[in-house]
Amino acid sequence: MPPPSVTTREWLERDGFLVNARLSELGLRHGVTTRRLGNMKDASRRREAAAKLGLPEPMTLNQVHGTIVHRAVHSAPGLEGDGWILGPDDEGRSVAVYAADCVPLFLWSDGGKTAGVFHAGWRGTAAGMALHAATAMWKFLGIEPERLSAAAGPHIGPCCYKVGAEFENDFPASSFLRRGGDLFLDLAAETHRQLRSAGLRPERISTVAPCTASHPDDYFSFRRDKRDARMLA
Repeated sequence: MPPPSVTTREWLERDGFLVNARLSELGLRHGVTTRRLGNMKDASRRREAAAKLGLPEPMTLNQVHGTIVHRAVHSAPGLEGDGWILGPDDEGRSVAVYAADCVPLFLWSDGGKTAGVFHAGWRGTAAGMALHAATAMWKFLGIEPERLSAAAGPHIGPCCYKVGAEFENDFPASSFLRRGGDLFLDLAAETHRQLRSAGLRPERISTVAPCTASHPDDYFSFRRDKRDARMLA
């Protein structure tokens, strides 16, 4: 299986970011940083990246590969979680999650009045992060799943994500590809399944995105590089 290209019909590169076509149509300022903007663990680079989008420095989390989601009403050093939600009353705030192979997932409502960004690696995905994200949009803001749209950003694809047989204890068979006797995890397929289970309409879900591991000039990849460097969504 050839790896997805750096851009897709859903994701386009612009000024060092990957931006989503549907989010752009709504006028929502957003993006996933590429390697050209540097390691987002550096606070100065986070500020610079946000400024390019016309946003203040984003609030970030101590990500724990779980399913905790926060409203963007405050931030504190060490706040743990893996997702943020912005509502109509949160104007002027900016939120972000780190990723380098994990899935950065964007959810938004009709008209873009509410939106969220979430982090889901294999542990978070196994725990149902996409399902929890959609549930949190209802819990915090009363947005029904059928009014939500979703897009998964660049992450490690099944072209590169070889795993052991023990992963079959955590994911359904539909989340794997088998090639030459080896097992490959498809995070996008499982994310799509969870969003459908949450009640999102299939035509509103896109999980096709570039593979971080197969594009070393464009994305950081922890599995490929074994270093603490991250993109920001």
